[in-house]
Amino acid sequence: MLKNIFTLVVVALLFSNAPAQDSLFKTPKAEQSIDFGALGYLNSNCINNDFVSAFYYGNFLNRELRDGVSKKLEEGNLFGGMSRVGFTYTYHSLEGDNKPVFSFSIFDRSHLDMFFTRKMFNTYFYGNQMYAGERAPLGNFSLDFIRYQQFRFGWSWKGDDTHGAYGFAVSLLSGESDLSFRMPTADLYTADNGTYLDFKVAAQVDKTDPRNNKFFAQNGMGASADFFYELPYVFWNKPGKIRIDVKDLGFIRWNSKSMHYAVDSSYHYDGVTIPDIFNPPTLASGLRPDSTLGILKDGKMRQYTTALPGLMDIHTKSYYGKSIAFEKGLTWRFNTNAKLYYYAKIHFLLGRARTTDIGYVIGYGGYGRFNSGLDFTVDLGKHYSFSFMDYYLFSDVTAQSTTGLGMFVKLVAKF
Repeated sequence: MLKNIFTLVVVALLFSNAPAQDSLFKTPKAEQSIDFGALGYLNSNCINNDFVSAFYYGNFLNRELRDGVSKKLEEGNLFGGMSRVGFTYTYHSLEGDNKPVFSFSIFDRSHLDMFFTRKMFNTYFYGNQMYAGERAPLGNFSLDFIRYQQFRFGWSWKGDDTHGAYGFAVSLLSGESDLSFRMPTADLYTADNGTYLDFKVAAQVDKTDPRNNKFFAQNGMGASADFFYELPYVFWNKPGKIRIDVKDLGFIRWNSKSMHYAVDSSYHYDGVTIPDIFNPPTLASGLRPDSTLGILKDGKMRQYTTALPGLMDIHTKSYYGKSIAFEKGLTWRFNTNAKLYYYAKIHFLLGRARTTDIGYVIGYGGYGRFNSGLDFTVDLGKHYSFSFMDYYLFSDVTAQSTTGLGMFVKLVAKF
């Protein structure tokens, strides 16, 4: 399936390029470009970069690392991020007015979204002794991780001083892997004298075929759509634009080899105290479940559908002379636990032809709190440009206190 899609795309691009292959001495009939880009970030309101690094590399999570996270915990906590790697080809005919700009992209994409409570983290990393004699609600937990490949076809039309630019895109999606874990209820009661535990849990897990987990495996198919509208305006004699983007409005249907697990039961353990969740005592002798259903052991194969983590962005950009622009907006990631993200950015346009754009951004929300960083774009001659963004400036230097890291790079070639 993927090979057939890729072959058709290559053939289409070859034929669409044909009008532009005239002699170099003739006026070009089209503008074309190809850009290669990579974007990735992780962010949280409480989990710092030192903890993420130690967990990722399998290092020991000592007391200092755990305490660094615990002191920032709220009643509800977030951890999430995304990655996107790929290229985009763009074709714009110069013959006639208002010809659409066509683009084709291939991306490898992933998204992580997690919500957990303070008591969930403390019990998992410190044990249950701190909640002796009381009921610890560990539920309201969710974890979603999705990875897929995107084949995107887009068309856009340029606006002018009075008419807005607009465009749309449709995408075919090849689902590689998915994990969806929902635990609305998980109540743990520890006797104050340590003689028994009661545990009530309701949870379900859906995941793709565990036997087909290699890179670019095809475990599902889906589709998505994007669109945007950009309208020019003049405010206090300052020209500007307002733009609305909606991206990744779609779904993936996972195949019938996907697994579904569920539990809704209560458990009783005698004589158990867990000082360290990573080295728990044996529970076999004290286990007396009141149901024959084991915790997430009895799975069945079935199809299921995942709504994509989507995005809506609304922002304005106003120009103050030829060298300064100010941008502000908000972003909402729907189908996720992320909060609204508010941001502001000031651009400094340098050079005679304004070929260098240096921006400083400050933002709040999403999966974390405040963040700031740099946005840099420069034209390298007539045919190349380079972009770099780091919205978590100095995150490596302040890894113990910083709860976000990420970067974006892009190289564009025009021909």
